[in-house]
Amino acid sequence: MKNTGMRTSTSEEMSLYVKVILHYFYYHLTQLCCMRVRCQESGRCQEQCEEAEKRKSNTLLDKLEADDQQKEKQQILDQLLQKSTEIQDTLSEKQSLYQSEIQDLKNKNEELRRNVEKLDYKMKECSKTFEKARNELQVDNKLPHKNINFTEKASGPGNLSSISYTCQILIHHPYILQERQALLTFEKEEVAQGVIKKGRHKVDFNNVYEEVRACEVQLGRTMTFEVNMTISNTKVTVGNLPTDLPEETLKNKLELTFYKSNIGGSEIMGVDYDRSKNSACITYKENGVAQRVLKTPQHLVKVHGSMYEIMISPLIEIQLKKLQIFSGICQRTVLLEQIRNQAETEEDIKDLVEIHFQKSSNGGGEVENTAFSLKKQFVYFEEDKA
Repeated sequence: MKNTGMRTSTSEEMSLYVKVILHYFYYHLTQLCCMRVRCQESGRCQEQCEEAEKRKSNTLLDKLEADDQQKEKQQILDQLLQKSTEIQDTLSEKQSLYQSEIQDLKNKNEELRRNVEKLDYKMKECSKTFEKARNELQVDNKLPHKNINFTEKASGPGNLSSISYTCQILIHHPYILQERQALLTFEKEEVAQGVIKKGRHKVDFNNVYEEVRACEVQLGRTMTFEVNMTISNTKVTVGNLPTDLPEETLKNKLELTFYKSNIGGSEIMGVDYDRSKNSACITYKENGVAQRVLKTPQHLVKVHGSMYEIMISPLIEIQLKKLQIFSGICQRTVLLEQIRNQAETEEDIKDLVEIHFQKSSNGGGEVENTAFSLKKQFVYFEEDKA
């Protein structure tokens, strides 16, 4: 009984001993596993820490680079702002300058507008003056009317085929006498030349002596020409001709019409037609036929059943010959300038000037004509026939 009890106690001890050993191994195994896990986790943490450090370094570098870029961009922004300020200031200055220039231009434009209005007014006044002067200077270009009667007919070779008329025409512009100027025409040329040579003269205006200046008179352009007018005895001009007829048909009809003796016609040498003027020239063989035909200036002509009224007129040829344009100096006339007397009337000044220059003691002589005016006027000179 006692031995059985001992075995039981020993087996229990052995079982307990095995459990303790197993527990010990399990504990150490567990510790080893935990240590292994901790080592693996520590390695991963180390890697994560290194990676985090790298990321931190990269972030710092990126931050530094971003700071540099920000500084650079800030500098660029500051420069742009400075330039913008400068540009704004420049624009403001230029705007002020342009505003000033625009105002100056407006003022100049207004001044120019006023000047234009003044010039327009002066132009109108000048046009009126020119029109008045033109009317005064206009030459009547109509030749004097002459009544010509045929008393007898020349015979043989003395027959005249035309009548000629010649006239001489002289055109000269008036001399413009300015205000407070005088013209003196002396009878003798040497007296006038002596007064001009002396130059300045002291004239007595009722005990008030004033100095005037004597000058020669320069005349404007003068034109002279000869007009020759020839009236044909053998040719007439036919006008107002129909434009819808052929030239040959019209020439034949004119020759048949003006050949007839009942209108004073005779043998015709030829008919010349001028389409540009719508007229024709008929030439007769005998002298004097043209005058007979011209007694009836209007004629009715029937062509292809239609009636046409035509007109005839003498053939007149006008020629301008011997045209001469010249200017000269009036030898016997003196121009007096710088007459400033305000007290005397126009007639009194004229008389006092004439009295002064009639005296030989003043270098003058007999005065033929005197002109003076307080305002501008036109003076006409005639050709000296002496």
